[in-house]
Amino acid sequence: MERLIADIKSGNERALALFVSEYHTRIFNYCYTIIGSKQEAEELAQDVFLKIWSTRSRIDEAMSLEGLLFTIAKNLTLNKIRDNKKLQQLDSIEEQDCLVENTMEEVLFNNMQEEFKKLVRLMPERRRMIFELSRFEGLGNKEIAQRMGISINTVEGQMRKALKFISENSEHIFFLAFCSSAVA
Repeated sequence: MERLIADIKSGNERALALFVSEYHTRIFNYCYTIIGSKQEAEELAQDVFLKIWSTRSRIDEAMSLEGLLFTIAKNLTLNKIRDNKKLQQLDSIEEQDCLVENTMEEVLFNNMQEEFKKLVRLMPERRRMIFELSRFEGLGNKEIAQRMGISINTVEGQMRKALKFISENSEHIFFLAFCSSAVA
């Protein structure tokens, strides 16, 4: 074993390959027992041997290389668990932020919708009825004219006035909706 350590320290890749083939399964099983994921255990086992290789010049030949190997495996595995928990917490925070954002959008939409309905209720009754039949019930001008017993020209004229009224007052809707959501 001392010769193997000396060869690894000197940069002998064959010695490292021999060392990996000797300990890989044990390190993999150790990591898998702790982390419970074969893919992550395999990645960790590779990282353990990379760590040994990258720090080979600092290996104390009097020290147990097997002990060092399992210490590195334990530390890397615990770091991975900690990182996974941080990622889960970040995902949870992102989900909460998304939920809050969606809730705020929903509140803003509902406020705008309520203000829009109030604006529609401000129209004269016949204009409001024509607008509602057109926009909320999806009727065409001809159908509205027949249902209400009025001319198509009257329907078209009232729709133009309704749309102009909404256009002129739509900033009012957005402003009120925004103010009420900011207060909420």
